[in-house]
Amino acid sequence: MKTFLLSIFTLLASITAFAQEKKFYEGGPLSHLSIGLRASTMGGGVELATPLNSYFKMRAGINYIGFSTGSFDISLDDHNNHLYDAIGYVPDYKMKPKLDFLNGSLLIDFHPMKSGIFHITVGAFIGKNQLKARGYLFNGDTGERASLLDPNGEWPKLEFDGNELNIDGGRLDANIQLGEIVKPYAGIGLGRSITKNRVGFKFELGVIYQGDYSIKQNGRKVDTTNLKTENFEDADQYTKWLRWWPMLNFQLTYRIF
Repeated sequence: MKTFLLSIFTLLASITAFAQEKKFYEGGPLSHLSIGLRASTMGGGVELATPLNSYFKMRAGINYIGFSTGSFDISLDDHNNHLYDAIGYVPDYKMKPKLDFLNGSLLIDFHPMKSGIFHITVGAFIGKNQLKARGYLFNGDTGERASLLDPNGEWPKLEFDGNELNIDGGRLDANIQLGEIVKPYAGIGLGRSITKNRVGFKFELGVIYQGDYSIKQNGRKVDTTNLKTENFEDADQYTKWLRWWPMLNFQLTYRIF
């Protein structure tokens, strides 16, 4: 008899918990509001989330990452001898890069099961992703900065993946915009942006399509060229990956109401 009563009590408790959970997740827009703190490959961020219905949740936020690394050296090629003729040797390029990403986001989570934690996410990131390159040409043997053999001469242009780069007094500075302003996103994840408990945790894995990159110097887009010469060897081996940006996101969520 005790076993029977215990079974009945357990069943009733499970039905009650399911009903409460079902009711909780059936709220519409602004029936609940959560705030999330993100740490992702798009930088640190904050976002707000609200349900649309039992299966779809909407998130909107802002993300930022900005950091620079130490300088590193890149060997240059000189197939047409323009560099050699201008400075007497083939120099290296000492570059110090800086990443500067600032994006808003508008995302929709689809939960195939109302109370499940698995979700599919689609949406877009909106903003500029830039790689700022600052550096100069130098003699790899002596470490001295490059200078023209003829002080009144002109610096040759450098070819980078079909783009013509200008050298200004031995310096080579450029801004690379990594794709378009609006960048579609798709991913999958575990966790909920609207949690039943006050605090929750989310994990996401996905990819952002950024599109083709562009290069600017002194605020102007650089010229392109159809020449087959290339001063930066295997440049396309790196730039082709810029179209797709991986998304890895860890998120702490707090339900406000």
